[in-house]
Amino acid sequence: MKFDSQTVEQMLLVAKETTAKVPYCWAVTADQRDGANARVVQPFFSQLDQDGWVVRFLTSGSSRKAAEISGSGRISLGYQYDPEQAYVTLVGAAGITDDRGYLRDNWRTEWNVFFPKGPSDVDAVIVEVTVERVEMWNLVRRIAAPPSGLRPATLRRESGGWQSLYG
Repeated sequence: MKFDSQTVEQMLLVAKETTAKVPYCWAVTADQRDGANARVVQPFFSQLDQDGWVVRFLTSGSSRKAAEISGSGRISLGYQYDPEQAYVTLVGAAGITDDRGYLRDNWRTEWNVFFPKGPSDVDAVIVEVTVERVEMWNLVRRIAAPPSGLRPATLRRESGGWQSLYG
């Protein structure tokens, strides 16, 4: 199979469509011993467009994940979409906010299982990820580094917008 050259806009659209189809993703953070920790999170209220690629998810402010994000300010989010034999990895700067108004406005009742006090629970915080790099591979849509697809298609956000590091 030959992998096609895609425009930056096409790759961003496929990445946006793929991540929208996946309700949970892997959040990977650096630990303090040069290792990594991965866990599943449920992104919400994401603004995945060319100008503001931001992903948010709820977590416990007292968790190891929150401590690692606070320590490094970085995170990788991995999405796998089996029907298209695809994955998207979003890499970027991460920060933690405890904006109670924002939590109240975006609260989902299913989160009460983890935070019974609802949005007023001081341990409930939001991780906000500003995406700086997108890596993706999609067999059905033939997106990967041409010609053989042995590496992912990679985009990096720079001051002038998104740039392809394709191949």
